[in-house]
Amino acid sequence: MNTPASETIIIKLSRKKIVLTILGAALFVLIGIWLVAKHQEIDRPIDSPLFVLIMGSIAILFFGFIAITAIRKLSTQSDGLIISSKGVTDNSSGISAGFIPWEDITAITETAVVNQNFVNIVLKDPESFIAAQKSSFKRKAMTANYKSFGSAVAISANSLDTTHENLKKILVDKLTEYNRMNHI
Repeated sequence: MNTPASETIIIKLSRKKIVLTILGAALFVLIGIWLVAKHQEIDRPIDSPLFVLIMGSIAILFFGFIAITAIRKLSTQSDGLIISSKGVTDNSSGISAGFIPWEDITAITETAVVNQNFVNIVLKDPESFIAAQKSSFKRKAMTANYKSFGSAVAISANSLDTTHENLKKILVDKLTEYNRMNHI
C-alpha cells in the first residue's frame, strides 16, 4: 500500500462486529446467571457448588463489562482508529490508547492470545505512557499487557471494520514511511 505521508487513514468501528460481541457477551452473562442460580444443584468432585458460584460470578462480571463496553462503542460516533502523518489515535476498545505520536513508537508487532490476534504498538517509554493514562483501570490493563507481551498498547481488529492482517500491514507501512522520512 503506497500512500502519501500526509494521507490520513480512518478505520471505522464495525457495527456488525460490535453487535455480535454484545450478543455473545450477553449469552455468557446469562450462562453466568444460570450458574449462580443453580450452583447448589451442581455437585461433582471437580465442580463444587462454591467453585460453580465463583465461576458464574466471574462470567457475569467479565462478560457484563465486555457487553457494557461494546454498547458504549456502538453508541459512539468516533472512528475506531485514525492513522495520520502525526501518529495513531486508538479508539477501538475499552482500554483505547488515544493518540500516540510516531516518534514514540519503536515497532509494530503482533501477539495471539487464546486465538485472539493483537497488533502491538511498542513504545519508547511505555512506563511514562501508562502513567499518563487518566483511568486507573486503563493503567492496570496496560501494565498487564506490557508485562505479559512487551507492549502497553494492544489493538484488536475485533471491533474494527478491517482484518487483523490489514491493520498490521497499514501500521507497519506507516511506521516504515515515518522512519524513512525522518531518517530513524
